Amino acid sequence: MRASRPAKAAWRQGVAWRIVRCVLLYLLVCALAWGAIGLVAPRETTSFSEQLSSWDSFLSYLDTGMYCFVLIGLPSIFIIVLAGLSHHEMEPPMFRAMVTPLILLPTWFLLFGNIVEELLCCKLRPRWCSPHS
Repeated sequence: MRASRPAKAAWRQGVAWRIVRCVLLYLLVCALAWGAIGLVAPRETTSFSEQLSSWDSFLSYLDTGMYCFVLIGLPSIFIIVLAGLSHHEMEPPMFRAMVTPLILLPTWFLLFGNIVEELLCCKLRPRWCSPHS
């Protein structure tokens, strides 16, 4: 049974509104999180071990947040849009269970962020890695 044109138009409008709402909520949470990180995180230091001013440190954290948004946020938003377009008549708990691993996909590389440094450190200078040095 085919849906009528007004029903399809209403469905598309509902999907479009849901996608826009999800993207805006994602952007808001990202901005608030990095703003909070910039306010409560310790002040950063320069290459000469001098602390930056509070404002410069805050801007440095926001700059880092923008890079993280490009690496994590944009792929996540792309996944949100694709998931919203493919969501037809699936039950919400089932849909959330299927989409959650996909939204987390861009963050999985963070689990292995410094493993190369740790392996090189232990291989090149094993005494640095031993707990008794």
